[in-house]
Amino acid sequence: MSMRVGYLLCALLLASPVTFATGADAQEHVLQRIILIRHGIRSPTKAPAELAKYAAEPWPAWPVAPGQLTPHGIDTLHSLGKRMGQDLALAGLSQDACHGEVRVIADSTPRNRASAVALLEGLSPACAPTYQAFPAGQDDPLFRGTGGGDDDDKGGIDAAAIDEGTRATLAELQQVLLGCHDDACVAKARESGKQVLLGGDLAKALKTAGSLAENIMLAYAQGMPAAQYGWDRLDAAGVARIIQLHNASFQLAHATPEASRGRGGNMLAHITATLLVAAGKPGPVSALAPASTRVLVLVGHDTDLAAQAGLLGLHWHDVTNGDDFPPGGALIYDLVRTPRGDVVRLSVAMPTLTALRTGDMTPSGAIARKTLVQPACGAWQTCPLEHFAMVSAHASGDALAPQLKSEPVTH
Repeated sequence: MSMRVGYLLCALLLASPVTFATGADAQEHVLQRIILIRHGIRSPTKAPAELAKYAAEPWPAWPVAPGQLTPHGIDTLHSLGKRMGQDLALAGLSQDACHGEVRVIADSTPRNRASAVALLEGLSPACAPTYQAFPAGQDDPLFRGTGGGDDDDKGGIDAAAIDEGTRATLAELQQVLLGCHDDACVAKARESGKQVLLGGDLAKALKTAGSLAENIMLAYAQGMPAAQYGWDRLDAAGVARIIQLHNASFQLAHATPEASRGRGGNMLAHITATLLVAAGKPGPVSALAPASTRVLVLVGHDTDLAAQAGLLGLHWHDVTNGDDFPPGGALIYDLVRTPRGDVVRLSVAMPTLTALRTGDMTPSGAIARKTLVQPACGAWQTCPLEHFAMVSAHASGDALAPQLKSEPVTH
């Protein structure tokens, strides 16, 4: 642990004790909200020709290059931006990004930069969308971390931890991909040069299956017909089932702070510093925004959400939704001032697969919401800010990167 983080821990341990806030209070108000949100609906990062080896029939064609935000993804983020504005107003926060009251930082990939623009156009249509980002192609350590993750083809997954339900879903995905699942079918697929998920290294198979299941989910969310997103072998419920392979892959790869530190420790440290500064306290590293900022939106990736979950021991699976890390899904850090002191409340807002497919986030059930239990804070739903900072410092460890200033971008 670095001297700077150690100093922060000592200072916080000496701070005046703050009791836990146990529920809603008429005198509570949100001082600051930080929203870590995944980019919008994109095409698969690999072209259909590269995916062909896994399926008996061709993968669907997309209207954009691999890994890019789609027109439907843009429209969906416009709707999500409008919904975000309504939610901010209900929390007593400004939804006006025109005068810097809402700040947006996006990862440098084209899909994240395009997502920032689309989200801001829905949130504050009266002004040109302005956000911060590195130039395309330049890695941002805020989102990319300091490395140290497991880059092998198993993604750090322990095959012994894969449960029977996940194995059964693997078999279901194999049937969807090949159109059959018996031994003769699998043997024939191998003879024809296809790569199959069953009968080999289970950890490697789950990592591959998680990616393939996500590609099918993205095609469903894009609005493609069943003949394209699942070769007429999946309905909406089936998509929700197989996307759990993506959930399981991420859960097993990022379930502990040790596994997530390289990817997410730097981000968690900077988020915590931003919350501390907003409360008038020193942070362990520089804040991401001035203390006066009421709303900060970080446009990242599903891996960023998974890493934060692993660092803080968070779980938010909703059986009615299916995907734990959908496009436009968000982890929300609220700094709440209460009569008992400043606390941190964590929640998630995850668009349903149906809402992503229709592109409409305005219905009441379009977004699955949940206030999260924080295991490291005694399984409470609110955590005193000082205690949250100690948890963050312990989870982040020395996974800190120099904060490089991203440039403002206006569209």
